[in-house]
Amino acid sequence: MTAPHRPSLSAASVLWLRSTRREFLAGMAAAVVGACTRSGPTAPRGSLGALQEGATSISVFGNADLENAINPGRNRFSFALITDHGGAISGGSPQVWIARSDRSPATGPFRAAWYAFTGYQRFHDRSPRSPLPGTYVAEIDVPGPGTWTAAVVARTASQPAVGTQPFSVVSAPLVDPLGAKAVSVRTPVARSEHALKEVCTRTPPDHMHYISLDRALRSRKPTVVVFATPLLCESRLCGPVVDEVLIAFTDIEPHRANFIHVEEFLPGPDLKPPPATLETRSPAFKAWRLKTEPWVFVLDRDGVIRARLGPGPCVASEIEAALKPFL
Repeated sequence: MTAPHRPSLSAASVLWLRSTRREFLAGMAAAVVGACTRSGPTAPRGSLGALQEGATSISVFGNADLENAINPGRNRFSFALITDHGGAISGGSPQVWIARSDRSPATGPFRAAWYAFTGYQRFHDRSPRSPLPGTYVAEIDVPGPGTWTAAVVARTASQPAVGTQPFSVVSAPLVDPLGAKAVSVRTPVARSEHALKEVCTRTPPDHMHYISLDRALRSRKPTVVVFATPLLCESRLCGPVVDEVLIAFTDIEPHRANFIHVEEFLPGPDLKPPPATLETRSPAFKAWRLKTEPWVFVLDRDGVIRARLGPGPCVASEIEAALKPFL
């Protein structure tokens, strides 16, 4: 396994990361001491506990946890790895194992790939920037519902490092699930610089507000829609994710697919977004019943959800790969 890099987070970033609004996205970017539970020398062979024996402790913060449930079957698991010194681990190919408990037989490994954020460098975004340099992504296969634990095995320097995170798996339908028809809702359209600033908190505002979502769903083109608030996103992941969507927008162009940024907190004519609360979210956020950000959805020509990337980070290559079959 290739050893990952460990860029350090500044003291200010560590303080900010510990005080975000939403627990999941706080955890996703948090620089806190890892909490690998050691199961002792009697952990059964092939269990998560056995994987942890003798390993350095790290923290795992993924898009599936006890609050953000997933369904049984194959799922995209994106995650960040944080050392006990507050360093964000990047690079390498960590392995993900899952089990119902530390002492249960572990299923895996599911190999994770590292994806770096590149949009900031390309577009010179001046929105608040995440201290995370990118994300890990693995495809995990969960046999059934219940409370599960994911263990990520990486390497720091010459030592193995392991972190765990519990997550919920439910049989009930998720909000905006794969295979569902996208919610048709009117979203603000803007083209001039001032009009864009009224509907977008990115600095400078992006140009993915040229078509309303309801019209896009009638266009017979595939659609990529990102729900994000670059200025007020307390995880600071919205800016990077919007930039990753912009990469796909630039590469693919709007005559082949629609690209829409749905702002969570609309600035309005005075260019001052409202306080960031669940009640002040934009109508489209409320219509889609989203309570976290960022989210990216890829819709086919019939408006059916074919990729559900979130909550949290994703990158342009994932978006383009999900969109390609429908172009």
